[in-house]
Amino acid sequence: MKITITGRKLLYIAAALTVIGVAGAFAYNYSQQDKYIHQAPTELPTPPLKELAEKRGIQIGSFASLKYLRERPYSDILITQFEHLIVDGEPNWKFEDHELRPAIDKFDFADLDHVFEFADENDKPVRVQHLLWGDDKWLPDWLKNGNYSKEQLMGIITNHIKTVGQRYKGKVREYTVVNEAFSRKLKTGGNRDWWGERLSEEYIDVAFKAAREADPNAILILNDFGNETEGEISNLMYDYIKQARERGIPIDGLGMQMHLGGETAPSKEDVIKNMRRFGELGVKVYVTEFDVNMHDVNKSKDEEEQIQAKVYGDMLRACIEVGPEICPSFGFLGLTDRQSWYGGIGLEDADPLMFDDDYNPKPAFFEIRRVLQENQ
Repeated sequence: MKITITGRKLLYIAAALTVIGVAGAFAYNYSQQDKYIHQAPTELPTPPLKELAEKRGIQIGSFASLKYLRERPYSDILITQFEHLIVDGEPNWKFEDHELRPAIDKFDFADLDHVFEFADENDKPVRVQHLLWGDDKWLPDWLKNGNYSKEQLMGIITNHIKTVGQRYKGKVREYTVVNEAFSRKLKTGGNRDWWGERLSEEYIDVAFKAAREADPNAILILNDFGNETEGEISNLMYDYIKQARERGIPIDGLGMQMHLGGETAPSKEDVIKNMRRFGELGVKVYVTEFDVNMHDVNKSKDEEEQIQAKVYGDMLRACIEVGPEICPSFGFLGLTDRQSWYGGIGLEDADPLMFDDDYNPKPAFFEIRRVLQENQ
């Protein structure tokens, strides 16, 4: 039986509720993983997605999680199908059973280094997500319980970003420097921005300045969800980016997470309009975490997959139609449905990704291929 969750705002809540249990969604299940370690690579049509996307001027990427790299089909699909890797989770100050920042004077780069080694071995550009995220679930206790002054917190932010940025200088093409500052400012879904409540929007300025100093050649992105069309979140971001760039804050791109619902996805036309609006500010638009949650679509499996495929196709068309000068990149938050973060918030039937649990391509995968080949 499906639990009914309706309304666009509640889909935003689902996207924001990573706070509840993304660790559960991505947690190791070794007995399940073992069957995939030696599984033959999935046979997929040629040319691969990355080559089709390159002809459209689009860089196509997917989530590269350390815990799944041991699965042969996972690493094979990442290598063969995608132009770049999205490193999401390991860059958090605290994530699952590992802390990147275990103490104010200590960093532990072991997990992050392993993902970068995989990227280096396979000549893959990397986007790091995220340098700062105000979800206190992923912040270490020493920080939350430290009773630091505003000045001290700004110093901690600057030190953190410069340390990470300098370590991986030249290896990162893009950073999502700050994540979900504006949806959390609005307390969407009851979520709060730990940094913003203590430092206001000033911390965003500080973060982008530090990131530029640490790695002058990296593209710096302001990321959020619920901003794919004009609305409260995207309007706040528009105003902030406009004013911040006038102040000299080095924001290069807007990140649209695009966690969409099968029955509540926006129209292609509305997304195009909003992308162009941000393009007029002089920033590019990056689709950073795309997936389509099918939890509330109560139809047959075949019908659900066709609906999902259409959303995949429409949103990619929006990116293509505005052109790579505005939308140069389209990224997916995962490969198989069993690896999706939605499981951590209790939506086991979200099935949001392009491959089923066993790495078989779904209609969404073939729709992405078809759209990339349209009018070629």
